[in-house]
Amino acid sequence: MLLSLNSILIIFHILLLQINPVEVMGNFHPLLVHLPIGIFLFGFALECYCHLKKVPLPLFIRSFSLVATAGFALSSVISGLLLAQGVAYNEEVLSLHRNMGIVFTIGAFGLLFLHQSKTVWSKKIFFPIYGILVLLLTVTGHYGGNITHGEGFLFGLNEVNSSLSITSLDNAMVYTDLVKPVLDSKCVACHNDRKTEGGLLMTSPEWLLKGGEHGSIFPNDKDSIGPLLTRVHLPMEEKEHMPPKSKAQLTTQEVTLLEWWIQNNACFDCNAASLTKNEKVDLALQSFLEDKNPIREWGETIDPVPQDWMNILAASGIKAYPITSGHSMIIVNARGNQNLSKKDFKLLKKYAVNIVELNLGASNMNDTLAVFLPNFEHLLKLQIPQTSVTDLGIEYIASLEHLMSLNAFSTPLTNRSLDIINNISSLENAYVTDTEINKSTMESFVAKNGKLNLHYVPEDTFAQTALDPPTILSKTDFFKDSLEIGLAYVFEKASIYYTLDGSLPDSTSTKYLAPFTIDKTTQLKAVTYMEGWGLSTIVQADFKKSNIDYTHVKLLETPNEKYSANGGESLVDLKRGSTNFVDGMWLGFEGKNASVLLTLAKKEQINSMAIGTLSAPASWIFYPVSIEIYSSNNGIDFKKIAQQNYSPEAPNNDVKKKFLEINFPEIVATHVKVQIKSPLKNPNWHPNPGGKSWIFIDEIILD
Repeated sequence: MLLSLNSILIIFHILLLQINPVEVMGNFHPLLVHLPIGIFLFGFALECYCHLKKVPLPLFIRSFSLVATAGFALSSVISGLLLAQGVAYNEEVLSLHRNMGIVFTIGAFGLLFLHQSKTVWSKKIFFPIYGILVLLLTVTGHYGGNITHGEGFLFGLNEVNSSLSITSLDNAMVYTDLVKPVLDSKCVACHNDRKTEGGLLMTSPEWLLKGGEHGSIFPNDKDSIGPLLTRVHLPMEEKEHMPPKSKAQLTTQEVTLLEWWIQNNACFDCNAASLTKNEKVDLALQSFLEDKNPIREWGETIDPVPQDWMNILAASGIKAYPITSGHSMIIVNARGNQNLSKKDFKLLKKYAVNIVELNLGASNMNDTLAVFLPNFEHLLKLQIPQTSVTDLGIEYIASLEHLMSLNAFSTPLTNRSLDIINNISSLENAYVTDTEINKSTMESFVAKNGKLNLHYVPEDTFAQTALDPPTILSKTDFFKDSLEIGLAYVFEKASIYYTLDGSLPDSTSTKYLAPFTIDKTTQLKAVTYMEGWGLSTIVQADFKKSNIDYTHVKLLETPNEKYSANGGESLVDLKRGSTNFVDGMWLGFEGKNASVLLTLAKKEQINSMAIGTLSAPASWIFYPVSIEIYSSNNGIDFKKIAQQNYSPEAPNNDVKKKFLEINFPEIVATHVKVQIKSPLKNPNWHPNPGGKSWIFIDEIILD
C-alpha cells in the first residue's frame, strides 16, 4: 500500500513538473472570453425588449446577467494576460485588445454598481452606459478576432481566395508568380507582421529562410520533406495540420506546387521553364494558366458524380476517380479492357461533362466506339495507344474544343490524321510514335508547325536507347477460374520473354508468341530483348486466383469514415485500389489495427492468404507490421493458424502498394479471422515521429 502511494506521489510530481500552470490557465482564455460576450449581449437584448414593450425586467434576471458578465470578464482578463506571455502576437493589436478588455471589465462592474444604486441619476444613465459597453465589447471582440484569425476577421475581410493565375509558364517566376500567391492566400493571415504564429513570418523570402521559433521550415537533408510540407500533409484532424481546419485548405495542385518548389531547393529567383517537371507537376501548373485550363471553373459549377455510378463502372473493369479528393471532375481509366461496348460508353455519357481524362490504351477501342467521343465535351487528355483506332476514329475528336493532349502511339493512323489534329485549336501535345505516318511527313510537320508539339521517335534515336519493358495486358488482377494475359511492345523487331514462377526472365525463358491463359495464382515477370540491345528491365504483375465465395465479411474494427470504401465487401470484390488512396477503393485505419471476420459460403480447404496493402509515408500511411490468421468451423471457437511479422519500413517517401502473402499448412474452415497490425505511430525517421499512422487495405484473397 505504501509502495502504491509513493508511486502515485511520484507520478503526480512528474506531471506537475511537465505541466506549466500559467500556460494551462492562459489556454482557458478562448473559453472564458465567450461567456461574458454571450451573457452581456443576451442581457442587453432583454433590456431592449422590455424597454420597447414598456414592461420592467425582473431584477433577479438583470442581477444575474450583470454579476455573471463582470465575473467572467475579470476571469477573461486574467487568463488573457497569462496567455499573452507565451505566444507571439503583434504588440500593437494585442495592446488594443488587452486595454479595451480591461476597460470593458471595469465598465461591467460599474454597470453592476449603477444597477444596485437607488439614485435617480443612476437609473437615467444605466441604459445609455449599457449601450456604450456593447459597442466597446464589439470593438474589443474585433481586435481579438484579428489576433486569433487574422486581420479583418469580424467582417470577413481576411478570407482571401487563391487568385493564382498566370498567362505563361515560360515567363513565370516560381516564387513570385506561383508560390507567393499561394502563401499569401492560405498562410499569411496567421504569419504576418501583426500576427506571428510560432514566430514565423511568411511575407518575404528573407523571413521564410529565417524560419520560426522551431527553426527552418525547409528540409535539412535529402531524406526529409521539411516541417512546412510535413504539417501540410498531416491529417486534417491533427492539431498541427496547416492551414488550420477552420481555414481555407490548400488544393492538391497547390500542394504539388509547394512540393515541386521545395524539391528544387525552394529557389526564389528561378523560372518555371528552367525546372524539371513530371506529369503531376505539369498538370498542376497547367491548372493555374489563365483561359487555358478551366478545371477550376468546372469544379465550381458541375455537380460531383455519385459513388454508385463509379461502382457500376468498376464492375465493368473501368476505374473512375476524382482528380483530387472531393473534386467533381474525374479521370476514367479503362486501359487493357478488351470488353468495352456501346453499353459502357452510354453509361459514361451520363456523366460525360465530369470527365477530363480518358485512358483507353491497349483496349478494344475502335472506330465504331469512337463515335461516342464527342460526348466528352470537357475532355483535356485522351489516351488511345495500342488500339485499332484509324483516321476515321480521329475525326470524331475534332469537336473536342478543350482537348490538350492526345496519345495515339502504336495505332494505324496515317498522314491524314495530322491534318485533323492540327485543326484542334486547343491541342498542345500529340504522341504518334509507331504509327503509319511516315517519317518525312512528321519532320515536315514539326518544321512548319510551332503551335502543336508532335512527339515521335526518329529512326536513328534508338541506336543509343535502351529497351523498355513490355506492357502486360489483362482485364483484372484477380480471377475465379482462368485469366487470359497478353504482352505487347511498341517495336515488332523486339522479342518478349517471360516466366510464371517468379524467377528472373532472360532470352532463354519462354518466348511470347500469343496471349496465354493461367488457372492458378501466378507471378508474371517479363522482359524485351533484341540483338545488340540486350535485355530491358523486368516488368512484374501478380495475378491472384480466388474461387472462394463468402456469405459475409464483417469489419471488427471501424475504418475512418473518409476511407471506408464499400465496407467489408470491398475486401472481397476482386478490385484493387490504385496508388491514389482517395479513389474510394481502400479501407483506412488511423492509429489502430484492423480486424476482419470472413464467413465462407461452405467449408473450404485453404493454405494461403494475400492482403493488398499501401504505403505512402508522406501521408502517414505504412505497411502493416504483423498479420495473424485464425480459423474456425463454427464461428465461435477460433484457433491461430499463422502469424507473419514484417520489418519496419526503411526511410522513404514513395507511394507504393503490394500484397502481403502468408502460407500455412492446409486446413478446412468455414470462418477465417485476420488481424492486421499497424505500426500505430510514425517511425523515428519520419518528419513527425510518434504521430498516429495509418494502414490501408483493399483486398483479401484466400486460396
